[in-house]
Amino acid sequence: MKKLLRFIFKPLFFAWRKSTFRYSADFVQLRNSFVYKPTEEVLRHVLDFVRIGKVDGDYLEFGVAEGSSFTAAYHFAKYLGLTTMRFHAFDSFEGLPEIKGVDKEGYEPFTKGEFAYDLAYFRNYLSERKVNLDEITTTKGFYESTLNESTKQLLGIKKAAVVMIDCDLYESTVPVLDFIVDYLQQGTVLIFDDWYCFRGDPDKGEERALNEWLIKNPTVKVREFHKYGSGGISFIVYAV
Repeated sequence: MKKLLRFIFKPLFFAWRKSTFRYSADFVQLRNSFVYKPTEEVLRHVLDFVRIGKVDGDYLEFGVAEGSSFTAAYHFAKYLGLTTMRFHAFDSFEGLPEIKGVDKEGYEPFTKGEFAYDLAYFRNYLSERKVNLDEITTTKGFYESTLNESTKQLLGIKKAAVVMIDCDLYESTVPVLDFIVDYLQQGTVLIFDDWYCFRGDPDKGEERALNEWLIKNPTVKVREFHKYGSGGISFIVYAV
C-alpha cells in the first residue's frame, strides 16, 4: 500500500514543487478528494463542539440547495455518536426568491431562482450518499409561508443544537431567525454561510438580519466561533 501511495503522490509532489500545478483545477480537485471543504470543516468543528458540550438538540438547515452540507452534517453527527439528533431541511426547492429591499441596492451577487434544486433531486442526492431518508424531515416552500406555528406543531422540535443558515438574503434570513428563537439554548451554534457575500457590507444580507434580531431579542447573546471559507462564520449562543 505504501509503495502504491508513493507511486501516485511522488510525481505529483515534484510537479507541485517545480510548476504551477498546485494552482491548477486538476490539483484542486485532487486535493478536495482528501481534504474537507470549508463548509464540511466548520460542520465537523461545530458538531464536535456540540458533542463535547453535551448540547442536546436537532440540526436545522435553511437553504439546503442540492444537499451537500446537509449530507456532511448528517454523517459527521453519526460518526460523532449524536444518536438523538434529528435533521430538518427547509427550502423553497425553487431557488432564491425575488431580490428586493436592502439587498437590491447597489451590488447584487444573487439572482431570482438561483440554487434551484427540486425536492426529488435533494432526496435522491441524500439517498445516493447513504443518508437515511426516514431520519430527516423536509419543509418545502418560501419562508414567509412555511415558518409559522403550524410548522412548529407539525415538526415537534424541542431544541436546536445547530442551525445552518444559508439563506443569502436579508429578507429570507429575518423569518428564519424569528422562527428559531424558541429552540435556542446555551450552546446552540448558528452558522451563516454567506456572511460577507455583499462585499462585506454589514447593512445587507445575513449580517444585517442578525444584528437587528439581537436588538429585538436582548436576552439572546452570541459570541463568534469559527470563520470559514471566503464568506462563512459561526456563533455560539451563550445566553437566551
